[in-house]
Amino acid sequence: MQEELSPDGLPPELVEPIRQTGFLSRSYVSSVAFIAADTSGDPKYGSDHILYFLYQDLIQSALSISTLVTQGLLNVARRELRFLIEASVKITHVQQASYISSIEEKLELFNKELRSPSISIKKEIKLDLLPHAIQASFDGELGRIYGLTSNYVHLTPTQILHSIEGAKAGVKPGRERPEDVNELNRLAERAMAASLVLLFHSVPSWVAGDWLVNSDGSSIQWHFMKSQYIAAIDEEFDYKHERQGTLSHIKAARARNVDF
Repeated sequence: MQEELSPDGLPPELVEPIRQTGFLSRSYVSSVAFIAADTSGDPKYGSDHILYFLYQDLIQSALSISTLVTQGLLNVARRELRFLIEASVKITHVQQASYISSIEEKLELFNKELRSPSISIKKEIKLDLLPHAIQASFDGELGRIYGLTSNYVHLTPTQILHSIEGAKAGVKPGRERPEDVNELNRLAERAMAASLVLLFHSVPSWVAGDWLVNSDGSSIQWHFMKSQYIAAIDEEFDYKHERQGTLSHIKAARARNVDF
């Protein structure tokens, strides 16, 4: 009996997991686009900020993840997640270390760091928007995500064992198990949230406030507010005048929303 497919040509059990992948990608893209646009208030952003030249690459990678998962290319999607982390670490390190230098000077000064596949420079990044108590936790999270996604950049035992296990379970490209896509989605939301935490630290601090805090003081309704690290950044703006009248409600809602 022929398998019944959804209007998108997907097995019914994959429709919701793949829809979630697309939702994550769009949520990430909208915030990166805002960060890039809001930072343009800096008169030298378009000539000297490395994010200006790379934010489209971040957007393309995020959008490609949704397309790749639809085609059953989950390992390739993991490689794109690794790029998001690596690029965000490098963008943030370069900008913090030499914010006012020209883009030509940045490329010369940080040639070695930009060429290296290592993200050890993450140790030098200042995480001033995060409470000191969780900065080490975030550093550990970065390392874990980068390690997990790096397993799929080159041929590794992890990748081979994953492929063997899938083959034994009858997995074929385009016919992944829902749990495989859900697992990828959980990794994607962690990687995208970590990337955004870094990008907020590569630009003036008011950019994060502009994105996270609505005009009435409430927190933005946004998937990545479920990240403990994004929520912690949002908490840094509780001093804002527009939040004072409803601060207890904002704090309670933020705490209830944290999921990863």
